Amino acid sequence: MRVALLGFFALFLSQFFVAAARAADPVRAVRIWPSQDYTRITLESRQPIRHSLLVVKNPERLVLDLQDIEYASVQREIADKVLASDPYVANLRAGRYMPGVVRLVLDLKQEVNPQIFVLKPVGEYGHRLVLDLYPVEPVDPLMALLDKPEARPEAAPASAPAEAKPELALTLSPVPAAAPPKSAPSGKPRPEVTRLVTIALDAGHGGEDPGARGRAGSREKHVTLTIARKLKTIIDAEPNMRAVLTRDGDYYLALRTRVEKARRVKADLFVSIHADAFVRPHARGSSVFALSERGATSAAARWLAKRENDADLIGGVNLDVKDRHLAQTLLDLSQTATIQDSIKLARAVLNEIGGVNSLHKDDVEQAGFAVLKAPDIPSILVETAFISNPQEEQRLNDDAYQDKMAHAMFRGIKRYFARNPPLSRSTLATLQ
Repeated sequence: MRVALLGFFALFLSQFFVAAARAADPVRAVRIWPSQDYTRITLESRQPIRHSLLVVKNPERLVLDLQDIEYASVQREIADKVLASDPYVANLRAGRYMPGVVRLVLDLKQEVNPQIFVLKPVGEYGHRLVLDLYPVEPVDPLMALLDKPEARPEAAPASAPAEAKPELALTLSPVPAAAPPKSAPSGKPRPEVTRLVTIALDAGHGGEDPGARGRAGSREKHVTLTIARKLKTIIDAEPNMRAVLTRDGDYYLALRTRVEKARRVKADLFVSIHADAFVRPHARGSSVFALSERGATSAAARWLAKRENDADLIGGVNLDVKDRHLAQTLLDLSQTATIQDSIKLARAVLNEIGGVNSLHKDDVEQAGFAVLKAPDIPSILVETAFISNPQEEQRLNDDAYQDKMAHAMFRGIKRYFARNPPLSRSTLATLQ
């Protein structure tokens, strides 16, 4: 009997000390990435975090219980992390709920659709618990675009000159290499399309996924967003053209979501902007890629496509959410024709950016980039320079270089449209 009791107490004490050890596991970091699309909250730790989530009404709150987590580390990491501009989270607070359980309470600004999942260690990250807060009514990128006054046909000034082009009429003309766009001589026939032309601009990486890093500390996600914004400004200033950013802030979007956004706004082109990296610092030059259905055109292109496709592993994608367009994207018979148009666009852009930076390759390369798999939108991926090259990293952070690269991409887009005018589409189809 005494032996049995001693055994029982020994087991109890061992379990007690195991639980105590678990309770001491600190949270390494708490990161919050707010955006209009959704807000992401990430908790990183050395071990997987056991958790439970509860939705509370009146007022709207989320209660997240964390087991075997050090309370002091949670308190420290959540301090001053919620921004006033966050569309969904008003406040984040923590308390000791019961022995071994830390309770996080999220005071919400509106009702949300929460999704919670865990990510295994990858890259520089340990175990991550991810809580995504989506609006109950998902943000419609097309309606968001139409809410902007400059996107509405009726927003044109009433005093516009009589000879001005109609708001929904796009006139395209050949563009000289490495020169500002010029109008074609009067009397020369020019293709016209009676609708707005929409360009989806995709700033690579973001949020949890910083992309490549330069030796001086530059992050690809910041460089790509800066150049994308500059290119958007140039496109929006062109009569009857508009640009839509897949992301306009420091947050991560799954690769499939970027493609879906472009399709929702009925984009005519999709341009994904990146800043290349390689294991050796001497690699240099700009490149333009299109999708390939038959394998990569080079070992380097294959390596780059894998690295970019792995962004979902680093950025963090909820694998429980199925991609309903995946089968269509991979099997759609229109893909072959779209790839041919993508190559034409890529060549036009490559010719222009060659006047701004040396080219890594003299021709367009192809590989299986997931972000280029829209079956009905010509899509390219532009590597603006090697951020892993110290000299090119410096240029990527130079405002003048960013401007030149954005203008060169714009000239390439104009050159493509001059030779391949977009198909006519009714105003209703464009604006619905």
